[in-house]
Amino acid sequence: MSERELSRPLLVLSDVHLSPSGRDRVAHDLAELVRKFPGYELVLAGDVFDFSTEPRERDLAASVAQMLRAHHELGPALRDHLRAGAGITLIAGNHDAAAATPEARRAVLASLELSDQARLDVSPWFVRRGRVHLEHGHRYDPDNAPAHPLVPWSAETEPLGIALTRRFLAPAGALMFAHAHETTPADGLLRAFRQFGAKAPWVVVRYFATAIALCAEAGRQRGLTEELEQGARALAAFAHDCGLGVDILADMVDAGPRPTHLDFKATFMRLYFDRVIATIGFVGGASIALATRSLLATGVAALSGAYLTNSVKQGGSRYSGLTEQRLREAASLVLGATGAELVVFGHTHEEDEAPGYVNCGSFAYPKRGGRPYVLVDTRGRAERRRFDGA
Repeated sequence: MSERELSRPLLVLSDVHLSPSGRDRVAHDLAELVRKFPGYELVLAGDVFDFSTEPRERDLAASVAQMLRAHHELGPALRDHLRAGAGITLIAGNHDAAAATPEARRAVLASLELSDQARLDVSPWFVRRGRVHLEHGHRYDPDNAPAHPLVPWSAETEPLGIALTRRFLAPAGALMFAHAHETTPADGLLRAFRQFGAKAPWVVVRYFATAIALCAEAGRQRGLTEELEQGARALAAFAHDCGLGVDILADMVDAGPRPTHLDFKATFMRLYFDRVIATIGFVGGASIALATRSLLATGVAALSGAYLTNSVKQGGSRYSGLTEQRLREAASLVLGATGAELVVFGHTHEEDEAPGYVNCGSFAYPKRGGRPYVLVDTRGRAERRRFDGA
């Protein structure tokens, strides 16, 4: 068998987002799909578990067990797949970074009543199968990128998107925004009032309190230096496991975007605080000018209105399509840097395809009929498919 050939074909999917409350239809369809492809290595390419909605102090083993119990059809399907020797690989995503830890692997195997010898592999960054590179992709999205791809973050250093989910969206019951990456302040306010009614002002205040705290913490989080140093030390072992050179991995780390949460200005702008301040300046200045005819207030209102108009004119959402573009560019980078012939990502929830690149989309949140997945044959050729339960 040549180095380009895979030992077995791959069934790849991403963004299942299992939660403790259970989403039976998603888990049912995944169980059916796994049974449909015996003998394939199942690659769950990130965000399999919604650990980001859980409190940081929640015991990981208990969380995994509860999520698998809540999806009662899925556990037996995964157990049978592993017992048959086909293998399952879990790649960490931004919502389930802890999935790549030995503790998480033990918890999954214990929940499935399997021994440590079962062919369950976990990876904090990516895996290689022949010339196929499989990765979640959040490393290339600054809002969800870790300080280092080989080191699990702490409660203080988690990326902006995860910090918002854990600190605001989950406690406030606003998880409908968790996968709305391009939401603007105006759209968010309208949706909040439609969803929460009289409670909306409380939700809005809680959001701004969280956002202000995240801005204040940006780039000043405790433990960032230690994470970067730990990641640098882990490169050699990971290079040995994946078959790539340490220098190649170091270059890939350096080529990744700077995470938003490490920079005050980036965090401030990503949370649209410039537009928020401009709106306050326009409304407040105009109100004072009307009441007092103050030239200063008139000037503040005019400048704020001009800034807001120009900002919105350039695009209601500054980030529309940006994550998809970044992952396409990252796929080209990986192809060139590592000698891969195919790169498979998830994360964006958008199916995508380019020469040498496929994005799985989201199994849990498909954008059209049927749940997307990717088959990769033993020659490394990818085929996008959809599962409709039939």
